[in-house]
Amino acid sequence: MIAVHAEPLEPRIREMVPRVHAIMAQFSELVCAFDDSGEWQGAGMRSCADWLVVHAGFDRHTAESLLRAGHAARELPEIGEAFAAGELSLDKVRSLSTIATAVDQAAWVELARTKSPPQLAQVCREARNAELVDAPERAHAQRAQRGLRFRWDELGMLRLSGALPSDEGALVRAVVENFEHRLVAERSARPMEPDPAEDPPAALRADALVMACHAASGGDPGSGSPRPSAVQMVVHVDAGVLTGETPNGRCHLENGPALSTAVARRLGCDAEVVTLTELNGAPIDSGRAQQIVKTPMRRAVQSRDGMCRFPGCSVAATYTQPHHIHHWIDLGPTKMWNLLSLCRYHHNRHHDGEYEIRRTPEGDLRFETADGRPMGAATGGFWKRPRNRAGP
Repeated sequence: MIAVHAEPLEPRIREMVPRVHAIMAQFSELVCAFDDSGEWQGAGMRSCADWLVVHAGFDRHTAESLLRAGHAARELPEIGEAFAAGELSLDKVRSLSTIATAVDQAAWVELARTKSPPQLAQVCREARNAELVDAPERAHAQRAQRGLRFRWDELGMLRLSGALPSDEGALVRAVVENFEHRLVAERSARPMEPDPAEDPPAALRADALVMACHAASGGDPGSGSPRPSAVQMVVHVDAGVLTGETPNGRCHLENGPALSTAVARRLGCDAEVVTLTELNGAPIDSGRAQQIVKTPMRRAVQSRDGMCRFPGCSVAATYTQPHHIHHWIDLGPTKMWNLLSLCRYHHNRHHDGEYEIRRTPEGDLRFETADGRPMGAATGGFWKRPRNRAGP
């Protein structure tokens, strides 16, 4: 362990940087030789990068970068010398490997010394684009390299990475930006929410992508387009989680991270969810996949409610989600009297436990804070439970 002293840390870090780069150069050279030797083959390994992921603990991006840099350093000696001397980082060598040749490698090395890794990557990308602008192999190369990868991280968040051909990438970007503009306009109309301009751009784009996926999976309510086949999510839930006997029992997406009971309930409001109830890890019941709110009922609920029924919210009903007041996990039916229009923001906040919705005998709804303070009401008697129905 490195002892931390009172003196400034920056000089020590700067001193170590070239040594770290030089060590990475040695390691990438060793990895490159290992790749050529074929020793990594066997036990289900498809490539040397697979071996590095499994046995060396690198993620795939780093593993592929090490291999690419090692081969580039061998084939382009001036780049290899600068890498070994600690003058170039692994990230810079990876970028140079995509464009430098034996003829121009010296010029690229000089340029790399003056650029940050993101700046160098952009210059290399622009240079490649200029070379391929009229080349017939450009489209073929882009199609061959297209891809999309998903990875659940240690926080249970889904990490996405990928690459698309120019035209398809422009389409995806335009769609996300369109939903980003809609999202900003929607949030600006709700004074109780934080100013969307204060969100980081990347966070807004992430929200816009989710909004686009909601529209694709449920049909854009404002477009009049038909609703496509429902997206199905499989949730594994221990029996005790639903009964309350073991609130900390297992509840997770199939092949995905753990979910809180609140998230499982929110998913059940409007997604098609196949719930596999389990006892000690063994399936004992396959739950209800039919609880998704069908298009005719969705439209009827939206027409009845007019807008998000959270007190003070002005989001039009066409941009809301149907919420089960008496939840489907508690055997709540998908009936008009048990459905309420909530915008995505207030729907999520309810399932996060920030407020409660109480039904009165007259069929009105009371909104209360988690500690019981009144917030407002939705009136009209539309949510009156039939007399022969049991439940809250």
